[in-house]
Amino acid sequence: MPREIVTRDGTSFRFREYHLDALGPNEVRVRVQFAAPKHGTELQLITGSSFERKEWHPELRMFLPRPTPAEPQAPAERPERNIGNMIVGVVSEVGSAVTRFRPGERVFGYGPIREVHQAPEDKLRPLGDLSEVDAVCVDPAHVAFVAVRDGNIRIGDSVAVFGLGAIGLMVVQIARAGGARKVFAVDPLPMRRAFAERHGADRALDPNTCDVALEIKRATGNKGVDVSIETSGAGRALHEAIRCLRQCGTVVHVPWGPKDCRDLNLSEEFHHNRPTLVGSQAWSGWENPDRSYPLWDHERAYQTTIELFCAGLITGAGVVTPIVSFEDAPEALVAIRERPETTIKFGVRFGGHD
Repeated sequence: MPREIVTRDGTSFRFREYHLDALGPNEVRVRVQFAAPKHGTELQLITGSSFERKEWHPELRMFLPRPTPAEPQAPAERPERNIGNMIVGVVSEVGSAVTRFRPGERVFGYGPIREVHQAPEDKLRPLGDLSEVDAVCVDPAHVAFVAVRDGNIRIGDSVAVFGLGAIGLMVVQIARAGGARKVFAVDPLPMRRAFAERHGADRALDPNTCDVALEIKRATGNKGVDVSIETSGAGRALHEAIRCLRQCGTVVHVPWGPKDCRDLNLSEEFHHNRPTLVGSQAWSGWENPDRSYPLWDHERAYQTTIELFCAGLITGAGVVTPIVSFEDAPEALVAIRERPETTIKFGVRFGGHD
């Protein structure tokens, strides 16, 4: 039986065998060759998101309190869940009604880190000219692309990017490709700052060694940036993203969180400088149309993101690091949690494929 990687709490990982259902007429089976998780989003799902604490009401588009049980209940043990965000592989079998793919073609799409993936054909895309590392970066790049558009970044603008994980580093590249005149990048980890400076940032700042908002103000003639994009989910980062803005500038907030807002003070620069705070969420599952709909929709934004990779305007090379074998992945995931300075986006390579 094929294996997948699972975890209960994000502190330990193991292999688990799983069963594949019979192939449906519109389904495709893929032998996975390369895969990657999505660190921030998956950590939220593992450690507990708003959906566990409250109920989402789709008509009201509000979170509401969950009904109180009649009897006190002991906390349920978290179930094991698989991890992973995107996969690249080769088609091994197709259903009787499949028309888009044939066995032997290479494809990519959303899926967990497992040896064999099965999905409807419309959930997969041909790999084409994309490299494996670019393919697994399409999801964070799409989030970044929408964030840049949500900030209405135009040629000549100055931009600050807070949090240099995969999404933040894609924001740096896309903002520069879109015409930003100055790009500042902020993150405490040296590996991430170094990548940002090689791929579009004019300056990368460590928030643990300086007042980054003041440094950005000074570097922009005491004015501040036109747009700041926050991707880390930290309260302090969101506060600094507000502080470094030009008067009436725009903050684009991308992640879940912050859960802890002790370092966010809306009675200071936010109150005095009148910024616009924009929530950015690229996933079509939240049923949020693109802000430029109908000119832009989810598919156009996603396909344009792929084209940016193919044109060489953005890259995942150097973002996906380290890359380990599937056999070593459970142990490596633990090590990366303990030493975040060694990674940006984790990649897993599978052996034994043609």
